[in-house]
Amino acid sequence: MVTVVVCVGSSCFLKGAPLVIAEFEKTIEEAAPGKVEIKGSFCMERCANGVTVRIGDQVLTAVTPDQVRGIFDEHVLPKVTAHSSGDQVKETEGCRV
Repeated sequence: MVTVVVCVGSSCFLKGAPLVIAEFEKTIEEAAPGKVEIKGSFCMERCANGVTVRIGDQVLTAVTPDQVRGIFDEHVLPKVTAHSSGDQVKETEGCRV
């Protein structure tokens, strides 16, 4: 299972985190149902940079709903494919709250 973590702290929330989450949910359902989960996290310490998303060790900032499909294709699908083929993919589950 690949995990996408979206910051839902007050700054990210006000900058559009709910819309980013909705777009990820839609994309996951279309492209990889049951293989990707989405979680919320409070404060990833990048408050001035817009909505922050973490996929494994990769942290992306200033994410907008329009960017979600490209991010999914570039950063999530390769991990889904690796998991499906049995390759080892490092996932980081911890998040600071």
